[in-house]
Amino acid sequence: MYNNKMRQFNISVIGLSGTEKDRGQVGVGKSCLCNRFMRPMADDYFIDHISVLSQSDFSGRIVNNDHFLYWGEVRKTTDEGVEYNFNIIEQTEFMDDSTFQAFKVGKMDPYLKRCTATKVFSAEKLMYICKNQLGIEKEYEQKVMPDGRLSIDGFVVVFDVSPVPNRSVEKQVEFVQNAIANILKNKKPLVLVTTKNDDAYELYVREAEKISQRKDYKSTVQLIETSAHESINIDLAFLMLAQMIDKVKNRVKIVSYQESAKSRKELLDIRSEAVTRLIRNQITDYHILWSQGSKMLSQYREWNEFLNIFGHEAGQKLFRRHMKKLRDDHLNKKLHQYLDKFALALEYLLPDISALNISDDDAWECARNYLQNHIEFDQYFYEFPQVSWTDFLDMDVPDDETRIPFDVLETNEAETVFRNYLNSVQQDKKKIGWKQQFKMLLEESGFVTPGKQLSEVRVLFMGRECFEALSEHDCQQIYDIHQDEIIEKSKQNFVELLLEHAQYFLQFKNVDIITQEDVRQITDVIQEDSRYKMLDRLDQERRVMLVQHLRFIHCPIRDHCPFFNNCVDNLIEEVLADKSATNHKMGGNVGGGGGGWKTTGNGSERTLNLLIVGSEHLASDLLNDIRICTGSKGEYIYENQTYYLNYRIANGDMEAFKAIDVYSSGLICVYSNQQSFETLKDNLERTLLCNLELEDKFENLPIVLVYQPQDLKENEVEYLRSEGMRLSEMLHCDFIDHTQNHQKYVYDILNIVILSLKLSEMKSYEPYPSSNHTDLRILVCIYCGDQYDIENIVQPLLAESTLVKANEHCIIVDVFIGDAKRRVEFILSSYHGTNQYRDELIHGYIYIYSAKRRSSLANLNILAAQNANIPLQLVAVTESGGVNAFFNNEICQFLITEGNALADRYKGSFMTFSADQYVKFAFYNPFLKIAWDNKYEVENLHVEESITLDSGEGTLENSVNQMPRPPPRHESYMLSNTLGTDGSGSENYEMLPTRSLNSLNEERDISLDEIYDDNNEKPKHLHQNCTESDSCASSTERRVRQQNAYYKANKKAGTTTKKNKKKKVAIPVQTPRVPPFGAYVSPPEIPLHYQRMAAAAAAGEKKKADSGVVPEFMKSDKSPEYSMVPELTAVSIFGAENLPEYNMNSKCLKDFEKLEKRRIKEEQARLRKLQEKEKEQEKKLKRKLKQNAKGLTETTEAQFGKLMITSDKDEIPIFLIKCVEFIEKEGLDSEGIYRVPGSRAHVDMLFQRFEDDTNTIIDVLDIPVNAVATALKDFFSKRLPPLFSKDIIKELEEIAGSRGVGSSKLNVEVKTDRSCRLIALKSLLQKLPPINFAILKYIFQHFVHVSDNSKLNSMDSKNLAICWWPTLIPIDFTDMGHFEQLRPYLEDIVQTMIDQFPYLFCGKDAFVMV
Repeated sequence: MYNNKMRQFNISVIGLSGTEKDRGQVGVGKSCLCNRFMRPMADDYFIDHISVLSQSDFSGRIVNNDHFLYWGEVRKTTDEGVEYNFNIIEQTEFMDDSTFQAFKVGKMDPYLKRCTATKVFSAEKLMYICKNQLGIEKEYEQKVMPDGRLSIDGFVVVFDVSPVPNRSVEKQVEFVQNAIANILKNKKPLVLVTTKNDDAYELYVREAEKISQRKDYKSTVQLIETSAHESINIDLAFLMLAQMIDKVKNRVKIVSYQESAKSRKELLDIRSEAVTRLIRNQITDYHILWSQGSKMLSQYREWNEFLNIFGHEAGQKLFRRHMKKLRDDHLNKKLHQYLDKFALALEYLLPDISALNISDDDAWECARNYLQNHIEFDQYFYEFPQVSWTDFLDMDVPDDETRIPFDVLETNEAETVFRNYLNSVQQDKKKIGWKQQFKMLLEESGFVTPGKQLSEVRVLFMGRECFEALSEHDCQQIYDIHQDEIIEKSKQNFVELLLEHAQYFLQFKNVDIITQEDVRQITDVIQEDSRYKMLDRLDQERRVMLVQHLRFIHCPIRDHCPFFNNCVDNLIEEVLADKSATNHKMGGNVGGGGGGWKTTGNGSERTLNLLIVGSEHLASDLLNDIRICTGSKGEYIYENQTYYLNYRIANGDMEAFKAIDVYSSGLICVYSNQQSFETLKDNLERTLLCNLELEDKFENLPIVLVYQPQDLKENEVEYLRSEGMRLSEMLHCDFIDHTQNHQKYVYDILNIVILSLKLSEMKSYEPYPSSNHTDLRILVCIYCGDQYDIENIVQPLLAESTLVKANEHCIIVDVFIGDAKRRVEFILSSYHGTNQYRDELIHGYIYIYSAKRRSSLANLNILAAQNANIPLQLVAVTESGGVNAFFNNEICQFLITEGNALADRYKGSFMTFSADQYVKFAFYNPFLKIAWDNKYEVENLHVEESITLDSGEGTLENSVNQMPRPPPRHESYMLSNTLGTDGSGSENYEMLPTRSLNSLNEERDISLDEIYDDNNEKPKHLHQNCTESDSCASSTERRVRQQNAYYKANKKAGTTTKKNKKKKVAIPVQTPRVPPFGAYVSPPEIPLHYQRMAAAAAAGEKKKADSGVVPEFMKSDKSPEYSMVPELTAVSIFGAENLPEYNMNSKCLKDFEKLEKRRIKEEQARLRKLQEKEKEQEKKLKRKLKQNAKGLTETTEAQFGKLMITSDKDEIPIFLIKCVEFIEKEGLDSEGIYRVPGSRAHVDMLFQRFEDDTNTIIDVLDIPVNAVATALKDFFSKRLPPLFSKDIIKELEEIAGSRGVGSSKLNVEVKTDRSCRLIALKSLLQKLPPINFAILKYIFQHFVHVSDNSKLNSMDSKNLAICWWPTLIPIDFTDMGHFEQLRPYLEDIVQTMIDQFPYLFCGKDAFVMV
């Protein structure tokens, strides 16, 4: 029998404690166990408890400078009615939040010894409730530990069975065994409690069982499985220990965790179901509030038990769910009543649906308008514009109101009622549906083939409703339409079959008479194809089509094209005509992104759309000034022309610049102080120089920078004025100072915008020069019948702002190739139309073919073989889907693979893009570079073909005059003002001096050709800015050749220069020598003429000439004309062995040398001036950076120090680790991660939280994953020092191949071989400091994880490289040309580091280049 006297027990709860290194990332669950035992109600249970404290909290009365907590006193009763009183002590170890080490309190024993002590002392120690209690103890219940001391009667030893990072099970087993040994040595009872069984790891559970079953414990250690979160077996553990202390024989039964969890779930389900029934029965009015409802329910036992178990929050959630259901049920009931009345109203108000005279698409809208305007509307409907019908029902609606709220008709249910009514009066329209079904039946049937009669297939449709319901006449009519469609489709397929056999039909190209034997042979080749058999019943038409195809092969002209009006030549003419018409209609809207004005109806008035950008109130103030000057109507008169002004205000961030659209006339940027200037400058520079997405919007768009000083000192005003002028010079825009009189500066702004637009408009209509000189002629070939929009294909060419239409098929574009702008003529033609350009000089071919059409590639193969010696670019156009089209379509995969192989066979380039993808002109830049590099060889080949005439009349003298002249020398590209620009759109950017310094010359060097031109034509200039990208011979060599050509051409003054066209004779070509295996092959990047000059240099060492040596200036790397030419002696250029080739007399040679020496001296003087100027600018810039950086270094550590705290395991910043872990947890399936920016407010909040507490858990901050991704990028770009030094970045550029072969320190083989470049990249990364390498490895490992999930997030390695390279490799770009030159190479570097991560960062040997 039990003793009825209540017993008092002091219980100590112990478990593994200490630093994170000792106990793992989280504790073993002692505090939660005590919390659930002491305060079992859900509202009193807290998950988070203290472990890391400040010194003040540790010294407070709760902790009281002790490493244990007093949880208070609680009374518990067993099932037999025996009551026990418990005082609970939790032995733990508190960490200092500044050192993260345990607090030192006098002479302190180790935790293992302290936690097993049988007595605890602490005077005036208060009871612990929750961590929020610290510091505000008076607001919570204050209960002091009795007598300041307790004698421990028993121990609860805690063993955590959940997996915890950084904690091994061996460490916990060792601690528990030692603790049990000490307790047993003190002869105190104990209970071994496993916690967190709701997240248990089976291996850890077995370890706990092994401990309790040890023989040396002699069955004195009882094991009880618990879960504090689920409130399972908590009381059982403490009651068992109490009975062991009390030495009760009949102890409580120990129940396993599974059984207790099952019982607990059944109890919870019963409580939830009971409360749900209670709420359903007691709460029947959805107008009742929570405060009223909870008071009504509080008198019921079921409700109170539910709140004790689940808490008030769960009760409130259940209550509100019931309220919503009551309201929805009430609304649905009323809605159905209204709909029943609406159906009756339709029968009365709309008996004849034809009275509406409407189509099915807008029937419902017209019906509502009809009902609303009906004379008897008020009898059936009523309206309340202020509230909806659902809100109106929440009010007290009169019971006698039987009408329908009219906004009920806005519901889908009302529309369904109307549709049903509409269908009921339109039964006669079912016939149309039957016709459609029969048509679909014909399409799905495989037995209906071209030429079959309906009578032959009628039996197949017997019994079908659609066929039986239609009359004979209707069936025959539908069948005839279907026959016409499939016959036309079969004919198209047959034409496609013939086109696919283009190689076979090539033999009939020059055959004048086609015999029946020829037809039979063709039939034998194609007769097994299903497309041939499909026309078996229409053999006569099939023969006609075959003959027409042979005629097209024999004479491939537009009239014979099998696609007739859809011939590419016709479509190109229409597209170019539409382009010209659009340009004329747009008036001032010139340029790619342009702005411009809109002309009003009378043609004499125009509208200016101004975008005003400024921080805070600046934009609004400027707008008010403009309105004062232009009046309320916004009228402004300039040179007798009236302009109407429209305004738009935006703040100064990047979104403001994205707001610029095609109708923007001008961008006005205003600033007043240092902060607004820096914000504006940063966004302007990033937008204009680095953001490719907005690049086209700013071409030819007038920009005005306005300075409005406010409350500044005189030196600050002057400084900001000079900075603004400097920024305006860099952006080539106008600068306005507000210190002028009020009206004057507004008028200046408007005049600048109008004048800029007028100049752009004048340039857009400027006639193209009659000389029509172009640097390159590119033939763009498009195959007829390819299923894509021609306009989308040629859009990259037509979108260029410098485009000029030369004729119906030709356009001319000014584009940068290398370091200089070149004029390129693009000839747009069909495949069969290329014959007319056979005898013309073409520098390169762009063949565009469809990646889903075999015939397209078959005909391309023939054309490519005919022009194998000329650079070619193959472009495969895929369907929408890009890469997916390649993997999901076998034909597409085959044609792309074959096209790639074809390009390799003829040493051409190969690219693909989707038909619905927007492609910029830069898509063709690599090919234009190749064409330019091979220009000299192509022109020589063309001359050789031109002079090879069988009659012998053609001479070299004649052919030289027929050679295309070299491209004109461009003037300086340094743009000091907006006047005199060429309309290319490039005037928005300033080309600072590069290696091509002679492009900055103000004077022109005129060759003898220009001085003594017989025909008095406009002087034709030579190549002046030959740089490392030029493929033509050096400037000196060209001058000599052209000089010699002049003398030869003038020997026969009376000879005509007209070319006699005769049949060509094949030119014998020596068989190319194949180098032996292992021999080095010159890379394709080095043009042929440089190799010749290198050979000449070697020969020159043996034969030294008297003519002297090429000046050092010409041999240096800084020479614009010789930057890639090996050091040559003069004899290699002017030596005796070369003189016979050029046929030059000595006098001419001497004159030329004098001219060349004078030019070199002038060039050297000009170069020195430029270098001195650059040095002065660099010094000024350095001084300014020093001044700006003075105060920054002192505060950097204080500002960002916490973010740079490294983790325990390595040297990775804790902020980086937490962001990456969160993104990999939450964002790997987030589409566009790192591409879609996050909210700036969230980003700033995240940084602030980490500044306050480095242990911040991102999961609890409720921050979107895109904001965390943006913060991570900001951390690298703004908070973390650069990972790559400037020297390393230069080496990266060389490895990437962005520098020319001649200018690189790497050898040629490394530059041209991707595997060698990969090895060089690995060596470069190993030069990085260990910390930099570790951070780089960590972030790129994260990129690998992101790209592995690219099917979910659409971020493969290529997209990641595009987003991240500006952040990881920060380079100060001086102009857009420099940026465009480096961008693809830097992207490739970052993509390679992602794709080759195992090799570059993990030391794995195997690697594959992609």
